[in-house]
Amino acid sequence: MKKTNKKTKKGAASFYVVAFSTLILMIIATSFAAIIISEVTRTSNDDLAQSAYDSAMAGVEDAKLAYYNYQNCLIQKQNGSSEEAMNKYGCNEIFHYFESKTDDCDMVAKIIGRDNGSVVIDESKNVGNNMQQAYTCVTMTDSLNGYESTLSQSDLIRVIKAKFDDGIGADKIGKVRLSWFSDSDSVGNKIYSNYDSLSSSVIFPDTISAAVSTPPTLSLAMVQTANDFNINEFDTSVGNRTNRAMVYLVPTQNGSAGKTGNHISATGNNITKAQFAKSNDKKPTNLPFTVDCNEDTADYACSVTIELPDPVGAEAPDGHVVRNDDTFIFVVGLPYGKPQTSFLLEFLCKDGTTCKSCSASDPDCTEISSGSSVNLKGVQLEVDSTGRANDLYRRISVRMDNRQDYSLSLLGPLELLNDGSNESLVKDYTVLQEYNFFP
Repeated sequence: MKKTNKKTKKGAASFYVVAFSTLILMIIATSFAAIIISEVTRTSNDDLAQSAYDSAMAGVEDAKLAYYNYQNCLIQKQNGSSEEAMNKYGCNEIFHYFESKTDDCDMVAKIIGRDNGSVVIDESKNVGNNMQQAYTCVTMTDSLNGYESTLSQSDLIRVIKAKFDDGIGADKIGKVRLSWFSDSDSVGNKIYSNYDSLSSSVIFPDTISAAVSTPPTLSLAMVQTANDFNINEFDTSVGNRTNRAMVYLVPTQNGSAGKTGNHISATGNNITKAQFAKSNDKKPTNLPFTVDCNEDTADYACSVTIELPDPVGAEAPDGHVVRNDDTFIFVVGLPYGKPQTSFLLEFLCKDGTTCKSCSASDPDCTEISSGSSVNLKGVQLEVDSTGRANDLYRRISVRMDNRQDYSLSLLGPLELLNDGSNESLVKDYTVLQEYNFFP
C-alpha cells in the first residue's frame, strides 16, 4: 500500500489560507484607498466650488460699487452738472454701459475701471492666485419685472416704493398681481391647504406630515395719495376710492375657496377695486380673502390679482383722481411669521390704457398695453455673476433692495435666489443666504 504524504497536504492547505487572506487584505486595502481618493477628490471639489462661489461674490461686490457710481452720476445729472463735470467722473460712459449694455459681461469691470475679460482675484496678500480665481461675467440691471423677495420670521414685511421704467407714472397702474410660495419653499412634492373649512384656522407645516408643504397666509397693504391731499383722507373711503387698504390672503386647496362665511372668496383669484377699497372701512364684515393655490403651477403656487382704486382727492372733470408718483407704496407681510416664502409683486397697466407706445422706427421697442406688466425702475438691483476657480464655475443670481431714492444710495439686504439645489458642481449654483451691507 502507498503511503500518503501528510506534510504535502498540510502545505497545500496553508497555501490556500495565505492566498485567500492576501486577497481579502488586498480587497480591504483597495476599498480604503478608493474611499480615501474619493474623499480627497470631494474635498478638493468642495474647495474649488467654494472658491468659485467666492469669485462670483467678488463680482457681486464690484457690481455694488459700479451701481453706486451710477447712482452718483444720476445725482450729478439731477443737480444740473455741466458736461465737463459729467465727463470728469466718466458719467456718460457709465450711463452708456448701464442703460445700453446690460448684456455685456464686462460692463461692471468697465464701469469701475477693471481690465476687460476675466477679472483675476488674489486669494490673499502676497500669496498669488493658485486656484486661478476670477469672475468671468457680471451683468446688472435695475429695470425688473416686479419686486421679488422672501418673507420669514426674521423678515416679516417688505416695503416697496413703486417707481416705473420708461417714464410711466403711477397713475397708469391699474392692478397688482401677488404670487407666492415657489418650489424652493416646498419641503415636499405636495402643497397642502392652510385653510381649514371647519375651524377657519391656519395649519402650519410642523403640525402635519413633513413631506407636505403649506403656503402661508400673506397680507398686502397699499398707501397712496392724490397730488393734493389731507392727512385725514387716510381714514376715509369715498365710494371706490381710498388712500389706504389692506387685505389678508388665505391659501386654499383647489375648489375650496369661499365655502364658509368666515372668509370672502377672491372669485377667480381676483379682488375688485370695490373690495380692496372697502378694507379701509374698519368693519367686522371685512374678512380675509381665500385664494386657490395650485401645486402644478410653474413658478408660484398661489397668485391673486388686485384691482387698485383711485386715491381720495380732488376730482378731474372726468371724475378721475390723479395718483401721486411719490407716494405709491405697498407692504407685503407674513402675519403668522411662518412658513418662509418667496413672493413676486407685479404691476399691471390699467385697463383701456397704453402705458408705452412704440414707433415703427424703433424695432427694439416693446409696447406696454392694457393688462401688461410694467417694469419697476431703481427699486431693486439684479446682479448675475459667474465665478471661476480652475475649471469649475459657479453662477449666482442676486437681488438687492434699493431702499430709498438715489440721494440715499442704500442697498440691502442681498438675497440669493434659491433653486433648492445642493449640488456643488452645477454651474447654475444658487443658495439661500442673506447679507446686510452698505456700499
